[in-house]
Amino acid sequence: MQLIAGSTGFLGNEILRAVGVQDVYTIALGRRSIPNLPDNARELIIDFDELKTITFPNIDHVYLSLGYPLYFQNVMGFMSSTLKENFFQVDFTYQLEIAKKAKDVGARGISLISAVGADANSWNYYLKTKGMLEEEIINLEFDSTNIFRPGHLMGNKKRLDIVFADTVSRIVDPLLHGSIKKFRSIPVGKLSESVVKRSMGCKTGIHFFDHKDF
Repeated sequence: MQLIAGSTGFLGNEILRAVGVQDVYTIALGRRSIPNLPDNARELIIDFDELKTITFPNIDHVYLSLGYPLYFQNVMGFMSSTLKENFFQVDFTYQLEIAKKAKDVGARGISLISAVGADANSWNYYLKTKGMLEEEIINLEFDSTNIFRPGHLMGNKKRLDIVFADTVSRIVDPLLHGSIKKFRSIPVGKLSESVVKRSMGCKTGIHFFDHKDF
């Protein structure tokens, strides 16, 4: 059985759909109900502020794709103090607590959706937080740890700043080669399918995936 944290989000919902075509029972963890839930999934609606009091059922693998809603400029490093606190709570604190609880109930594998350029020593608060979480997840010592570092996720037509970023990506992506090719954007559907495919094998060890692997 697998658990997906962030099932109502842009990427998390796509991962839920990708897992849904597999013959695997899934728990969709979220704050609210999910429309068109796959037949092999059930919801676990929670208050994330009460995570420490919630008991998870036994699971084999956990996907972490929670994310505080940010605008393009925030990802580039421009955040107020309040935004930093809210972002850290969701992207770091909640996700780490979910990972720990999953490990406690027997999960052997974990898949974390991080970001290209994640680095605990970065000046960019977004990338710094992503890097810090990667380190903490690795320290939990799951049998299989899969860390995905995508670039810009394309396809969220509901956000004007993302539509703008999509347009810029189509122009810039062909110019990114060699060591910087990993910064290319990726359609959210393609990423979700790759995440599930790479995670299903649950190979032992710590694995990092970037654009060349998607």
